[in-house]
Amino acid sequence: MIDVSFVITVYNKAPFLDAMLLSLGNQSGDFTREFIFVDDGSTDESVEIIRQKTADWPNVKIIQQENGGVSVATNTGGFVAQGEFIKIVDADDVMTHFATRRMLELMRDHKLDHLQAKWQLADDLVAAFHATDDESGTVELIDKPFEVFIKKGMGGSTSTMMRTATFKQVGGCDETVFVQDFSIPLRISYEGRMGKTDLLAVFGPKTAEGRVLDASATVIHDLSATIQHFLRDHPEVPAALQQVAFKRCAGRAWKWAKREQKQSMFCRAFFLYVMAQLPVWSKTADWIEKTLYVWDKEDVRRP
Repeated sequence: MIDVSFVITVYNKAPFLDAMLLSLGNQSGDFTREFIFVDDGSTDESVEIIRQKTADWPNVKIIQQENGGVSVATNTGGFVAQGEFIKIVDADDVMTHFATRRMLELMRDHKLDHLQAKWQLADDLVAAFHATDDESGTVELIDKPFEVFIKKGMGGSTSTMMRTATFKQVGGCDETVFVQDFSIPLRISYEGRMGKTDLLAVFGPKTAEGRVLDASATVIHDLSATIQHFLRDHPEVPAALQQVAFKRCAGRAWKWAKREQKQSMFCRAFFLYVMAQLPVWSKTADWIEKTLYVWDKEDVRRP
């Protein structure tokens, strides 16, 4: 069996591919691996660069599809993965050379379904890759991970590793939202074993055109939408956590309306925020859905 399936989603990332492929091709360790590139409808030379740079790599698969967003692309790669574990890689990120090997060791040592590592931004990704040698890292098991997600949130892509069987069991990403960073850990947290480590695994560029990280409206909207969809599909979630989820989502909506849209306390967002404080709700998916209206006027990216 293959140990690690690298799932690399690509959309118009030609300027970053040399650095990403440098780190991907130089992951240390004797684990078996496959490389699944999912080109999500790039209109630049991304595919040509990948074909050229990986021509002599073993176990490379390049999948080209119409643009559907990163969640759809992640599922495309994840569901054909044959490895025991999936290592997601964003095309504009660089992994430390020991990232996969050490995360694989930690996943197996602690019998995890999902592991979140440390990441940093860097001006020079190649220099950061060559300069980083500290492989130390400890794991903290996450107690009651679903509760942690609802109360504090979780996210991440290149900084994560997950068990392939678990990814497939939970249905992969929520394809109805653009950002994949939230739905994977949320779904796994409901029934999986999760941990986080202080191991430095990833460097991302400080500036990258079109990066989801910089699209704050999309990120905040998708976090709330992901939770809303999950609670809609899992009405059995305890009322106490349903209420916390409503409070968190309503709070995000009111803060955005107040800060970015200059709305007053007489707006709908504040009304929903007040309603969320009432400890009377046992099912809150419909209420959370109402908070999403705040982003209707924003440039939120859609699948």
